[in-house]
Amino acid sequence: MTACRADRTLRAFLIALLLAATAAAPGFAQNPGSNLLRPPPVRAEPPPATVPEPAGDASPRATPQLQAPAGIEVEAARPLDPEAIGLIDTARGGFPPDAWAASSRALAERLVRDLPAPLASQPLRELAWRTLASTAAGPLVATSLAAPGANAQPNFAGLRAARLRALGDIESAAELARRIPDRMGDPALARLLIDAAFLAQADERACALVREALARARDVALQKALMFCQALAGDGDRAQLGLAMLRDQGAPEDPAFVTLLLAIGGDGRGVRVDTLRNADPLSLAMLRAAKVAPPADSVQSNDPAVLAALARGDWGTPEFRLAAAERAEAFGAMPAGELADFYRAIELTAAQSADPAAFARGDGGPRGRAALFKAADSAAIGPARLAALQALWNHGRERGGYATLARASVALLGQTPPSPDYRFAAADAARALLMAGEREAATGWIRLVRAAQIGGDTAAANEAARIWLLATLAGIETGEARNSARLGAWRQALDATDVRTAPSRASLGVALLSGLGHLPGGGAAVALPQAAFERQTATLPHPALVTALHEAGIGGRPAECALLVVHMLGGDGAAGAPVYVLLSVLDGLRAVGLEENARLLALESAIASGL
Repeated sequence: MTACRADRTLRAFLIALLLAATAAAPGFAQNPGSNLLRPPPVRAEPPPATVPEPAGDASPRATPQLQAPAGIEVEAARPLDPEAIGLIDTARGGFPPDAWAASSRALAERLVRDLPAPLASQPLRELAWRTLASTAAGPLVATSLAAPGANAQPNFAGLRAARLRALGDIESAAELARRIPDRMGDPALARLLIDAAFLAQADERACALVREALARARDVALQKALMFCQALAGDGDRAQLGLAMLRDQGAPEDPAFVTLLLAIGGDGRGVRVDTLRNADPLSLAMLRAAKVAPPADSVQSNDPAVLAALARGDWGTPEFRLAAAERAEAFGAMPAGELADFYRAIELTAAQSADPAAFARGDGGPRGRAALFKAADSAAIGPARLAALQALWNHGRERGGYATLARASVALLGQTPPSPDYRFAAADAARALLMAGEREAATGWIRLVRAAQIGGDTAAANEAARIWLLATLAGIETGEARNSARLGAWRQALDATDVRTAPSRASLGVALLSGLGHLPGGGAAVALPQAAFERQTATLPHPALVTALHEAGIGGRPAECALLVVHMLGGDGAAGAPVYVLLSVLDGLRAVGLEENARLLALESAIASGL
């Protein structure tokens, strides 16, 4: 144990030293996090049923006082810690109650408040969701829930709810917010609950919450929401008076808001909104009330909950709704099965249906992907379907969106179990299932790949050697993990596939094996080409994050480690992350017992990189 810790300490020191040097050297950029949701992670049990939000922020009913039976001593109830409120406890997959106990308050608040969102990486989303939703107190817990103000310590549960909202899980965020005392006294929580009501098309409830929030704090967003509520109630004069007052206050111009506000009460004919790239729940409610179609660029919103609402709305073309659905699924705000139904809803011409591959080559957008999906969906179960799925997955690898296409299509494999007749597609099926998080289903296809090499076919042997790495990272063949012969065969198979890219892919694969503790002794040598002795350039996170992750791992601070990993990888997750960063991330997660999270991120990196 001491030796392992010493090795980890030395590795982190060397990585931090390297990052510090590259941060100062020309050609190296600092990037503390980048910009960039499978639906929110499946929980062991569903969260408690959502209680409808009252018109106001009514106090909960008094609990009847029960008398203990004679002879039974009842311990006095401890006061509820309003910061320890969450949605899942350890029995349901959450972090322990003291997960934040040893962390710095200032750092914990920053990690939560500035957490990158949305996240296009499923493993990273699930890690972030678990951390934010866990019933765990914040560090240096306040003795009372002070009203937010200049010197007030923010409620830690409130900060977590706000970031769940940013990740796109509006339902979980609203449920957490409803459990927090004096939630309407916190402007961020008030807006969260208002957003949830607007997205649920509960405008009356949303407007009641708007009026309650305005009685406690005033800001431009709440004032605009009030004007909408006034117009919706038929009080257009008051709404326009509010608009004039807003202009007098020097509020930024918002042409779409003004257009929709003036159109409410009409039939929407002749009314048009040209651009709405920053669509939010209020603007969607206004579009619905004014009977106006959303503009095409609204699907560029980075709010996953808004994207899901755009896709499910009764407006726009099927292609518009599909574009929104693809982005919503990619950010985790829509189940992959629902996205599959959006693909099925696209109507194609006879020529497009006859040759979907040619059509998709010319149309790299949602319609092209829909054509390939529909071809696989309608193909006969067996070799024809597998060939169509291969075309779909190859399109995703070449043109982008592979992870989303894999998740949306793996259900089509359900009626096609692994069979010797399907060896030609076994490796592709295994990769798609692993990318979709279906490790158990992938196992049979991996075994099929391994069995195909028995006949002595060189191509089959190379494919079996390549799949060994994924099986090892996935924990399917851990008995073969430290096999030097397997490692050597894998390295040779990379050369046989693409000798030009083999060195860089070998370096990544060896690093992932090392990061999970699966590299055979001396194994690093298989990834030491001549270029390994040349200086490299890369976009890296700030060295302080590497040091912080190392310290959190040594200190056994799991929640802190988890969110530091999210910050280091950013919105795209492990896909494309530099090897230096991946080594630090995998070490940090394993140091606090998050082995499964480390495994999933390693798999994501490997598959996204073509390994």
